[in-house]
Amino acid sequence: MPRANINGVDTSYEVIGDGANVVLYIHGGFGGASTTLVSRERAIANIFPRDTVTTVLYDRRSAGQSEYVLTPHTLPDLAADARALLSHMGVDRSVVIGDSMGGMVALEYALAYPRHVTALALVETGTDLMAETPWGTQMREIADEVAAAGDRAFFEARIDELRNPAPMSNDMGPETTEAQESLAQTHQAYLDALPDVSDADLFTYTTGMIRNFAAFAGYDHTPRLSELSMSVFVIHGTTDVTAPFGYGQALHRGIAHSELAAIEGARHMLLDYPEAADALRDWVLRAVEQEAVAD
Repeated sequence: MPRANINGVDTSYEVIGDGANVVLYIHGGFGGASTTLVSRERAIANIFPRDTVTTVLYDRRSAGQSEYVLTPHTLPDLAADARALLSHMGVDRSVVIGDSMGGMVALEYALAYPRHVTALALVETGTDLMAETPWGTQMREIADEVAAAGDRAFFEARIDELRNPAPMSNDMGPETTEAQESLAQTHQAYLDALPDVSDADLFTYTTGMIRNFAAFAGYDHTPRLSELSMSVFVIHGTTDVTAPFGYGQALHRGIAHSELAAIEGARHMLLDYPEAADALRDWVLRAVEQEAVAD
């Protein structure tokens, strides 16, 4: 995968396809060791026709194969990274897709750089996930604890837990045997890789992840949703317990001209569901066709 220095961060990215229409995909999660030690193909890589769409995927700072940054950063910094990456690539305008926590980055991007956004897709996300979800509250508390106790003290107190992570949750992704086995294999690969990770590297991965927790805290885009003037597509699973369907409905209500696709019976990891992938593909192709006509 190519790499670039983006706002001082060594950033790993991938370009799929060679179509004239660029789609930027902003992944979810908070990074950390599990994303760096084990790779998992992102469903977005196989959604769009490659002769029509160029899909840009990248690892946000302190995630995947990008550099871990232990200095504090903010949600606007994460959006600025996305913009700087596309500028580095010579891309002025693109469709922007934000998935889960990446949806908050995408919202910030669309509000900060509206002229660079052809259309915006918000996948299984919300305006204020760090305050509205139980796991968001827990992560905010961890970030506050680290700020008070210090990075090293927190790490030393939690090292046994980090070396022996809790069993994987089974409430995400399609409930097919094949999908659940794939998730279990990914988790086992992470457990197998952990013993070979030094304490120094595990400290870096953990601290970078917590910096990402802190970056999202305190941001709520609800009051600004009416500022979005581009085409917006909200897509959400109706049985998602990680980011419940109500968050997608709230986005749709707050963006008067948005389109909502409710994927019945779908949980988190929405784009692993064929019907969700199809709906997103159809919307993106319509959006770029409308953009071409407008030009």
